[in-house]
Amino acid sequence: MSAAQKTAILAQVGHCYFGAAGQFYVGVNSEGHLGRVIEFGCGTGLFTEILAGKASALLATDIAPGMLEIAKQRVKAPTVTFQVEDCQHSSLTDGAFDTAFLSLVIHFTEPERTVAEMRRILRPGGTVLMANIDPLALRGWDRIRSTVRVLYQGVVGYRTKPPKRFGRNVMTEQRLRDLLNRSGFRIESIETFRDPSNSASIPIQYVRARKV
Repeated sequence: MSAAQKTAILAQVGHCYFGAAGQFYVGVNSEGHLGRVIEFGCGTGLFTEILAGKASALLATDIAPGMLEIAKQRVKAPTVTFQVEDCQHSSLTDGAFDTAFLSLVIHFTEPERTVAEMRRILRPGGTVLMANIDPLALRGWDRIRSTVRVLYQGVVGYRTKPPKRFGRNVMTEQRLRDLLNRSGFRIESIETFRDPSNSASIPIQYVRARKV
């Protein structure tokens, strides 16, 4: 199994086992019309279904062809097309999209490259929406428990070992703020979702930023 496939599978594990993911789902569902949308890391199409109803056209992408095949079976909206792309270096033209959406993706990448690519493919004034997990916001045993849970589900549930240097680029909220600000984006909002029933559930930050 390739590193890309491992990354995609572990991202799906995250959607299932981060307790705040349900709140993030509601947050995305509250967005208004998003225009021409590019989705990176669509996985099995969980958020693709929501985005399809808010976009004039949606290009759903993933680095794992197997994930795209599953998403194609799930999402049949006529405005949606599917394509293999890497959010760090895509084949897309400059300024082609109104909105770029990344769900639980950026920590698997080199964040500086990913944010630069989002700025390149967005039109002036375009919006980037992203989910950022922040396990460093947890303390002590809660942080250890959350890491073990994700890795256990990946290895046991999906028989997938993490890719090399897994987790190396996880960012705190402040680090993400600094990166967006110096990369030509103005942050409009950051909302943090937590699972109050589980202290070891990793917080998810829902970030909305505009290209300036």
